[in-house]
Amino acid sequence: MDPRKATQGPGTAAAGSLLRLGPTNAKHRTSVVMLRDPQALSAFVPAWEELAAAALEPNVFYEHWMLLPALEAFGKDIAVVLVLLHDPHNPDAPAKLGGLFPLEPIRRFSKLKVSAVRLWQHLHCYVCTPLVRADAAKECLVEFFRWFRSGGASASLVELGCISGDGPFHKMLIDVTNELGLRNCMTDIFTRGLWHAGHDKNTDPESAVSGDLRRRLRRKEKRLSERGRVEHLAIGPEEDVGRWIDEFLRIEASGWKGQRGSALASSESGRRYFTEIVTSAFRRGRLLMLGLDFDGGPVARRCAFLAGEGSFAFKTAYDEEFADFSPGAILEMDSIRQLQTLPGVRWMDSCAATDNFLVNRLSNDRKTIQSLAIGAGALGELLVSGLPLLRWATRRVLKMFSADGDSPVKTPDPWDAQSFTEMKEAKTCKP
Repeated sequence: MDPRKATQGPGTAAAGSLLRLGPTNAKHRTSVVMLRDPQALSAFVPAWEELAAAALEPNVFYEHWMLLPALEAFGKDIAVVLVLLHDPHNPDAPAKLGGLFPLEPIRRFSKLKVSAVRLWQHLHCYVCTPLVRADAAKECLVEFFRWFRSGGASASLVELGCISGDGPFHKMLIDVTNELGLRNCMTDIFTRGLWHAGHDKNTDPESAVSGDLRRRLRRKEKRLSERGRVEHLAIGPEEDVGRWIDEFLRIEASGWKGQRGSALASSESGRRYFTEIVTSAFRRGRLLMLGLDFDGGPVARRCAFLAGEGSFAFKTAYDEEFADFSPGAILEMDSIRQLQTLPGVRWMDSCAATDNFLVNRLSNDRKTIQSLAIGAGALGELLVSGLPLLRWATRRVLKMFSADGDSPVKTPDPWDAQSFTEMKEAKTCKP
């Protein structure tokens, strides 16, 4: 049976069951499915692909070819909530997938004994904006929050963390929560580097980068080229993606990440996850992979993914023996040049930490990332209303009992290659 045609009468939804809520809409009839089994989710892949293509805002991390491998590698007790859209005039027609919300439980929200859920963010996920259809975004959000308020999540609070804070999804979210009378509170907000392609493709993309930085990187590359042959590479449609994957994993594992056990190749699950998503992106024509070689050997590799009108930076790896030549920074410049040549691609999200010195100098814009807590019921509303006071009191107490509030903090050298990668790979949203 096609799971998109599944129906069930009103009531509390168990994992994998369907829940109808609210009155019939004029345009669509909506329902909610909550699934915990990745195999059950796989049945929705065709509708999932259509949803991603029609989403109000793109999020490559929540597309099926990235989320399903992540669930397999890192997911534990994760529920994926699907909002389905039914044609009220043709009940036998397959439902459309209108929204997708991966949720994880929070046992102690803000160290309080309050049940809550939040959008799932694993270690290698840098944005959690849910996928919702642009032509039915309001309907989908209304249905999701009705399901939440009815007890479908068994929680008093939901945190939509690490979402785009300056796009159409955020604006729709604020409008819907206000319309439904849901109290919300901002729990985190920051900006990070974003690159916008110029309207004139004939304009030199490097012109937006400071002259001092360009000269510094050119000098470093010149010094390297005096020692041997330097090649700038970009993966093509006919190349062996497996070789690029192996080179990336080998370079990353050879450095400090390998020593700390945080490299993707340090675990079989990490290696498998990276291999699956990069291979899938390559087959779909969604992979942007750049390389820097020295005398025929790989020195650095950079991986990013296309989604809609933009791209999301993912990982950069370099050989630490070449750290003095800033190979990672050189590839960042290459990515800016590449963006200018891609038809229909307008922006690149750095997915970097907000204080990444080098990425910030290379960027010509900023991307706002925000987290919102939304309460349901008396307890949820009370908690959301009290969060600002709780945070203020916590800061005051910490300041009072700080051993030395004025002690200097060591700032890493932004031009040091390891510091650059540590900042680039820092988790960009608070858990």
